[in-house]
Amino acid sequence: MKRQLFFILILSLLAVSLAVGCVPQQRPAPDTTPAPQQRTTPLPGTPEGPANRVPNNEPQEDTRRAENLVDRIEDLKDVEDATAIVSGSTAYIGIDMNEDLQGKMTDALKQRVINRAEETDRMLTRVYVSADSDTVTRLRKFADDIEDGKPISGIIRQIDEMFRRPAPTVR
Repeated sequence: MKRQLFFILILSLLAVSLAVGCVPQQRPAPDTTPAPQQRTTPLPGTPEGPANRVPNNEPQEDTRRAENLVDRIEDLKDVEDATAIVSGSTAYIGIDMNEDLQGKMTDALKQRVINRAEETDRMLTRVYVSADSDTVTRLRKFADDIEDGKPISGIIRQIDEMFRRPAPTVR
């Protein structure tokens, strides 16, 4: 009898320990609150102006912004002609300089172009400038393609790669 009682006690302890050990771990429920959205309109009472605008994804708006940049950059001394492509908050600008500056774009002129672009369009966060004739020619071709209605996403990738690659220098 003692032996049976001891055997039942061991079996019941084993059953209880298996039941407790196999219970799934309790984890907190996932947070289902939505992520905060980016504000696309200014707060009430904020004056409306170019600094408060958020770039949109409309190609016509980017084209209008690029034309405005070209007009303002061509007003700079030493800049003969300019081409610009705007994509959201990034501008790619190619310039033709006066004859006496050809081949030696100074950092000062480049900075003046960047400053003029940022003054003209407050939505820009990155401005790339090139005076390399091959780069400017390719940029003009890309601008024509965009005006003809070709998809801008592939063109922007090519332009971005073109501006990130260092231009060869002639000494």
